[in-house]
Amino acid sequence: MRVAFHTLGCKVNQYETEAIREAFVSHGAVSVDEDEPADVYIINTCTVTHIADRKSRQFIRRAKKVNPDALVVVTGCYAQVEPEDVASMPEVDLVVGNGQKSRIYDLVHERLAADAAGEPAEIFVDARYEMTEYEDMGLVSSAESGMTRAYIKIQEGCDRFCAYCLIPYARGPVRSRPPEEVVREAAMLRDAGFREMVLTGINTALYGTEPGFRYEIHGEDGSVLPGLEHIAAMTPDERSRIAPIEILLARLDAMEGSFRIRLSSLEPTVVDRNHVENIIRYKRLCHHLHLSVQNGSNKILKSMNRHYTREEYLDIVRAVREYDPVFGITTDIIVGFPGETDDDFADTMDIAERCEFGKIHVFRYSPRRGTAGASLPDAVPDQDKSVRSFELEKASYRIADAFREKNVGSEHTVLLEERRGDYLTGYTGNYIRAYLYAEDRSQDNARLGEFCRVQLIETFLDGCKAVLTDQTEGQLQQ
Repeated sequence: MRVAFHTLGCKVNQYETEAIREAFVSHGAVSVDEDEPADVYIINTCTVTHIADRKSRQFIRRAKKVNPDALVVVTGCYAQVEPEDVASMPEVDLVVGNGQKSRIYDLVHERLAADAAGEPAEIFVDARYEMTEYEDMGLVSSAESGMTRAYIKIQEGCDRFCAYCLIPYARGPVRSRPPEEVVREAAMLRDAGFREMVLTGINTALYGTEPGFRYEIHGEDGSVLPGLEHIAAMTPDERSRIAPIEILLARLDAMEGSFRIRLSSLEPTVVDRNHVENIIRYKRLCHHLHLSVQNGSNKILKSMNRHYTREEYLDIVRAVREYDPVFGITTDIIVGFPGETDDDFADTMDIAERCEFGKIHVFRYSPRRGTAGASLPDAVPDQDKSVRSFELEKASYRIADAFREKNVGSEHTVLLEERRGDYLTGYTGNYIRAYLYAEDRSQDNARLGEFCRVQLIETFLDGCKAVLTDQTEGQLQQ
């Protein structure tokens, strides 16, 4: 059986697609490129915007054009939120909700057997399945970027219900993966040669916050688990104030081996300055956080149902920059939310300047049916959204350049991941792409997949040129 995959959207979707792929390959299937003829096409969709919905439909149609006889399976957030719309497409053979992704291999074989026997088959497979437990998709042993970076899913679901967002409806309530499973997967990836593990989830800051979540401090022999010695020494009251994500980071931090940890994102709707100060002190954690500010106006943040103010967000930024003046911060910002005025947009431009973001992902507000924002008055005209988006994107390039310039002369650890022309490239801990001149391809390519210590010497393209320092074993110095 030849199986092709296409993934839209977030890192969680990418992780889950890899888990599905490994399930098929482990049973003898051949994974092929999405543009090649395949017997089965599995499309993992996104629904964060109308554009994401449209792209999902485009890839569904394209799959059937490549092989009209193929079985087309659609899963992911678009399939979860709008299963009837997806099923109405003539190209679709099977719609699988987010809560049933771990069953896709079995479901495909059941459907193929039914088709071969001429038996009628349902197009829906529990697309409305109630997602109340963390869905175990097994240990994922492969990842992106060759053999350098791997994603580890730690958490599922969200209960914040921001006024613009469909994700709580698409992903369900908060469910967290047991720490021992995360540690086991990290160890397997480390042993396979991966050097960076990215902890990802729908809202990673909510890890372990659901009722009934438990973590162990002692092993089966009664000894304190590695990394949790400081937790074990706390009083029960002190322990109750520890964020579960810190427990997980402490356990990963105590593992042996040459690797580092990166958090895919933290939500300021969940964490505050104290949380962040506790989290960033772990030596394996990269000095980079994705903190979605979404808007710089307190009025708009309140309308968005974001549970923080611009002042509280800036306080988090101050905390990380006090710890490391070149700590990397990336963010998401939505322009054109209902009621946004020129003054509100000016607040957004101001916070972008103050935070010195390494990258800003700019989104024009897209009303989503079923969210609170869709019924708000004072819609912003599309022309104003476009102008504000253009102005913020233009400013974001200048701000990112200034942040990279601020790093010139500093030393960083880089994980070399690929060759681009005469340069080996990879990211610093604070998420700047470093370009290391390496003309001798036969010798220098041996560095790919390894850490090296560099000094950034000048801004260049989307990052900085770098030179090796005398110290090359600095993988835990971010």
